[in-house]
Amino acid sequence: MQICLKESARAFEAGVRMLEGEGILLCTEGVPVEWREGPALSVCWDGRGAAFLQGESRAQFFRGLGLLKEHLAKGEPFSIRETPVFHQLGASFDLSRNAVMTPEALRRMLCRLALMGYNQAYLYTEDTYELPGYPFFGYLRGRWRAGELKALDEFAAQLGIELIPCIQTLGHLERFLHWESSAALRDTPDVLLADEDETYRLIEAMLRQCRACYRTDKIHLGMDEAMNLGLGNYLKKHGYQKSFSIMLRHVQRVRELAHRYGFSPMMWSDMYFRCASANGDYYEDEISIPEWVLREAPQDVELVYWDYYHDQQRFYDRYLKLHRQFRAPLRFAGGLWTWLGPAVDYDVFFKNAEPALRACLENGVENVLLTSWGDDGGETSPQAMLLGLQAYAEFCYEQTLDHAFLCRRLEACAGADGRALQRISAFNKTDLLDEASDLPNAAKFLLYQDPLAGIFDADAEGMGFARTYAALEEEFGAYARRGDRWQGLYRFYELLARVLKNKAELGAGLCRAYADGDKARLRALSAQARQAAADTGELLEAWRNLWMAECRPFGFEVLEVRLAGVQARLRAAAQRAEDYCEGRVARLEELEEPRLPLLRQAGSRRMHGVYFWREIVSASKAF
Repeated sequence: MQICLKESARAFEAGVRMLEGEGILLCTEGVPVEWREGPALSVCWDGRGAAFLQGESRAQFFRGLGLLKEHLAKGEPFSIRETPVFHQLGASFDLSRNAVMTPEALRRMLCRLALMGYNQAYLYTEDTYELPGYPFFGYLRGRWRAGELKALDEFAAQLGIELIPCIQTLGHLERFLHWESSAALRDTPDVLLADEDETYRLIEAMLRQCRACYRTDKIHLGMDEAMNLGLGNYLKKHGYQKSFSIMLRHVQRVRELAHRYGFSPMMWSDMYFRCASANGDYYEDEISIPEWVLREAPQDVELVYWDYYHDQQRFYDRYLKLHRQFRAPLRFAGGLWTWLGPAVDYDVFFKNAEPALRACLENGVENVLLTSWGDDGGETSPQAMLLGLQAYAEFCYEQTLDHAFLCRRLEACAGADGRALQRISAFNKTDLLDEASDLPNAAKFLLYQDPLAGIFDADAEGMGFARTYAALEEEFGAYARRGDRWQGLYRFYELLARVLKNKAELGAGLCRAYADGDKARLRALSAQARQAAADTGELLEAWRNLWMAECRPFGFEVLEVRLAGVQARLRAAAQRAEDYCEGRVARLEELEEPRLPLLRQAGSRRMHGVYFWREIVSASKAF
């Protein structure tokens, strides 16, 4: 789209020039664009002269450009009016679970977010930013330099996006705390030692660094999932104290430090609920927060209610009301379901997103964000996240999650194919699985499980995985042959499907052939294993290319080790089968062990998932 900015829109010129990679070009022959401030977002063009954009903010101007790009392509006059239902719409990116996005990749992402209409972006950095005085903070993890963050903050501001640091000041610091130099700061392996001056010197250094890098007055302090708070070195040093009491003291001290550096803090809300739960859970059918906690919890630390798991609006309604008891401002965070492994699950995302957003709308929640976590290695590419990001934007501005509508908007804002992205969900399940299955993630556990000692062979047998992956190989191969900017992403999924079509049922096949004494079948399966090993080498190369296009190299060594292990064990399976067939070994003990179902009950079609490599790769100690 070629445009020229009239005088009324010249204030946005720097930001518009950043959008060249998204197909928006400034030139004197382009469609003239005028801007005026107004109470709602509107975009109109009469088919001949200038296009008029109206809105309340810089972010709405760039949302308007995305709409203009979509509709100018049709060549017909149009008029659109939108009223966003959320005041602050944010996207959060996990830069802490190995996949640390590069500055270039985040700039591309910010451009797309701007065209979607986002006005906030959160950088989730546990220890992946440089911290003066703490050389092991983010050591060899791809940490962000201060100058990079400052430059990104300026870039985002030009696009109308507020860049917000999302850090950790209690839990989720295992990678920093595991260094011996951090021993004095350690309560449990991933939780800071509360009530210690040295801990608060560390946190003050974090806040000082964030103040130097970001212009915003907002900061997310984390503090979620600090299970076993006070039960490690704290217990040895101070004796037993209620986790509620420790938590409240810690929040107050960190809050004071945040205010000292000009921040208005927010935190995840779950620890308040976990401390009140007899089971340490966040989501309870019956829970009561003690009145003294409600009274003493600071009213100026905003609570962020995160919930990715429920598909009924009544649950969100109830939990939003429970959060309102705290008298603190409230924000909601949904989840993009990127943490299951290499395949994002949009089926689950959409099932849970609409009731959550409807509940926010009906309960007066004005600020929402969408998180994208990379648990256990950051295996999902940021490129695969775009459909979910578009969905939250369209609900905010149009109150719809209609799939065809989302795909049209995604094409305009990112040049991506929403139908192709939606199909990634098929990697995690088959049409033979019961729809009530509990978050299966077959693309991960079938990729990493051992072909000779397959922990999940009994779960996968008879569920049609090989057939499913053969079809997905063809489907994503066709996408890859388009040769567009997403070719690397499609090629990765094509090769993932190719490996899995040969590997998913390999272990069960080996067991059956061995039990039947069918050496001809064993020889055929040996050849299949060797083919899968060769395909795994291609998959690794495609994964490396995809990773390096978006993320810093640090952390990819983990995935390289994992896939090299898959390749080695496929070759070992082939060799063991050949040795048996040729009489070089008398038995294959690995195949004599009965396969027990772990993820589904025998005779059922309802399956669970398993999410950590160390629990997939072997029954022996792996990590």
